[in-house]
Amino acid sequence: MPVELPTPQWDTTPPTLPRPFVWLGLFVAIMLAGVILALLTWPKGEPTDTAWFWMRLLAFPALAWCLLFGLRWLYHEQESARLQAADDVLAADRAKALLFAREPLAVLNASYLCAIGPGEAATQIVDGESKLESRDSFSDGTSVRHTALDVEGFNQEERFQSCFTALIRQLATSLTEIPRRVPLAVYLQLPADAPHEQIFALWQYCWDAAGYRSVETTLLHEEQGIMALDEWLDIRGGPELEKIALFIAVQLHEMPSANSAEAAVALLLGWAPLVERKALPSLALLHRPVEDSKDNVNETISRALLWGNAEAANVEHLWQAGLTHADASSLMQASSDLSLGLSSKQAADGIHDIDAAIGDAGVVAAWLAMALAIEHVSQTHMPQLVASRQNTLRATVVQPVATHQESGLQG
Repeated sequence: MPVELPTPQWDTTPPTLPRPFVWLGLFVAIMLAGVILALLTWPKGEPTDTAWFWMRLLAFPALAWCLLFGLRWLYHEQESARLQAADDVLAADRAKALLFAREPLAVLNASYLCAIGPGEAATQIVDGESKLESRDSFSDGTSVRHTALDVEGFNQEERFQSCFTALIRQLATSLTEIPRRVPLAVYLQLPADAPHEQIFALWQYCWDAAGYRSVETTLLHEEQGIMALDEWLDIRGGPELEKIALFIAVQLHEMPSANSAEAAVALLLGWAPLVERKALPSLALLHRPVEDSKDNVNETISRALLWGNAEAANVEHLWQAGLTHADASSLMQASSDLSLGLSSKQAADGIHDIDAAIGDAGVVAAWLAMALAIEHVSQTHMPQLVASRQNTLRATVVQPVATHQESGLQG
């Protein structure tokens, strides 16, 4: 569930000060009324050179005006104090909610398989490299413009197994560093048309064969995708929050469509305070993703920057994947409206289109975009913005570790 910052549920208009001309006019009116009333009610034959006469004539009307003005001033002061107290409570609640929303996940490892190859794809995509070209499909040899993974296997199940084995091998060092007492979970995302039960069993076989401890593996729904990270960060405490989680996403094609891509991604993430306490090395900090549920791209990007504790002018790199043409156009406009750092770069050098480089990686697209942003943030030490579409447009920020350490880790 997305975090909502508290907003005032009351009229925040401050009370107006007493208007001088109004109260001057009221003073004159009250004094005149007092004089007239005193003269009309003063007993005939009574002397007028007494203190009582002048008190009734001038002092009492002046006191009446002072009483009214005092009550009006008291209302102003009390209402101002009430609004200030309400604003102070709101500010404290907002700061608390913002601190909660900005809590990141530490990236212990980010591995991927794609047509460009592991460990160098981010740099090559930034340099404008593209591997998208016509090639024979795996199943029937038909020539289609796409990219495919060069993994062993005579059928899709064997190719999935090869991907799992390769990803686990790349994660070996990071996995062995996790203390056994730290909770560990695995989340698996697969294409909708894949035989989930067989592939789930293949994953379990590969995991067990690697010799790691038994862990619970959860299959993510296609529409859930990276918003599983949002659900994780929504947890207020306990082992469900204070854990390390391995997210695996694989996209293979038996019959690839035009401009499609095969890819596999593994992100090993941990709750940041836990990772810091256990002194585990981390590559970057992945912040809470934001979903564009209101069809307002500017608000979505602005909220992602807020959650990611990133100044718009400092964001010079946008990694995008799985977007429609309308999404890409809206993002360009949003980057200009919000004065992102990448909007000032020539020829959109700061926008890195993964689809143009290797094709649309399907359910892996968002995960791959984050993995490449993580790889690039470790090279540039600058915040990276990630945008992708999984049913809805989603955005998140990747920050270098040093940025979070400087601002102070809360938890």
